[in-house]
Amino acid sequence: MKKLFIHNPIFRICSAPVFGVLVYLLILLVNNNLKDLTKIFSNQELYVCIGLSYLSLESLRLSIILLSRVFRLMLFRQRAVIQSLASLIISLLVVYAGVVAYFHWIVGFSVSSTELQIFLVIFGFTALLYNVLYLSNEYLFRENTQLLERENKLREKVEADFAAFKNEINPDLLYESMEAILQTLHHDVQGAEEQIDLLAGIYRYQLMNRDKELVTLSDELGALNNLTSLLNYRYNQQIHLSSKLDPLDEGYVVPGSLLSAMDAVVRNTLLSGFAPLKLRLYLEDDGYLVLQHKLNDKLIRHEDSLQSFARIQRVYSFFSDIPFVQVKAYGENYIKFPIIRISDNVKEALEA
Repeated sequence: MKKLFIHNPIFRICSAPVFGVLVYLLILLVNNNLKDLTKIFSNQELYVCIGLSYLSLESLRLSIILLSRVFRLMLFRQRAVIQSLASLIISLLVVYAGVVAYFHWIVGFSVSSTELQIFLVIFGFTALLYNVLYLSNEYLFRENTQLLERENKLREKVEADFAAFKNEINPDLLYESMEAILQTLHHDVQGAEEQIDLLAGIYRYQLMNRDKELVTLSDELGALNNLTSLLNYRYNQQIHLSSKLDPLDEGYVVPGSLLSAMDAVVRNTLLSGFAPLKLRLYLEDDGYLVLQHKLNDKLIRHEDSLQSFARIQRVYSFFSDIPFVQVKAYGENYIKFPIIRISDNVKEALEA
């Protein structure tokens, strides 16, 4: 309420004199010709109009404050009608009392009905205009407040999704990898140890970066290569990842985003010796990192892993104007991650 224009001290101080001058000139024009204005202009009457303007505007403001509190539970449209009529009557009564008192105590005779009607019409129109401006301003203020609240809730949801995404531990990957390690342990101890090292490296990477908002592309690629090697133990080397990325690229990505996408792709793709999964990783000129592979979807999809794409999309919307997208066209699946470029000062903060 305090942010509305009628409560602004500058508006309250400056509006009454300006409006009072306009009221006085309008009254002179109604009763006289334009040529006679300089002859009949009176400073005393001007000050009276300015005083009436102060009384009228302040009475409108106080009546609006009082009525807003009394009818705060009422619907906006109903309150607007009642408030406009009530404040109009209060303002006219204040102006009427002021005009009558001026003519009776200062001028020395009663005001004519014509002059009184002119005052009431002008200040009545002012009261209606004042209410229109106030109600429109309050309506816009409420709309903007609701928009800000929705934006804050959306931001809080994105932040919560981001925190959950970073701290997410993939139980399926853990259990399936442990089962593969147990199976390998009986005939290939060295292979089992390599799988343990790869699995430990993946979860170590996630734990080390759980408090970071962004990581370098090279760090994420290192974890992605570990995941690919670990999955190949379970799928008999049927996953091939080729990368055309510069290892010195200074782009940043959300930690774990490539790992989640890779896990979702593998879980929802048919793999065999005749149809291995071949993935390509490359950069596009429009600022995207693309993970591409041929479509060979399973009949039954792993819904939990597919939900990771929605989480990745919400998380990237927090950092980048260009969205995370997945495009399926001409038998190919294109998973596009926005590459985030940051300044040196932000880099130092991320590395700290």
